[in-house]
Amino acid sequence: GCLGTLYSHQRTTMLRLTTFPRTYKKKDQPEGANVSDYFDRGWCFSESALSSLTKGCGNSLDIGRMREGKEYDRPYALIAECATGGGGRPPPPPA
Repeated sequence: GCLGTLYSHQRTTMLRLTTFPRTYKKKDQPEGANVSDYFDRGWCFSESALSSLTKGCGNSLDIGRMREGKEYDRPYALIAECATGGGGRPPPPPA
């Protein structure tokens, strides 16, 4: 369906927040909020798996890797910091 295309298309960029800032406190979240770790959530695992099938590391960014207090003055600096390794190279298009 549409979501599979969104996450697996090699030209879309996926932004993930796999860790929260140090100031984030699970105990301060509203009752019923899902405070599970990123990879313990079913949908988060699914979207990461779909994305890693076709994306290179520059299109699968973990913004949880951003460093507090660091300014990213160039997009490439942010990509270098947040690139997750992605999957391999995208498969070739059908002949």
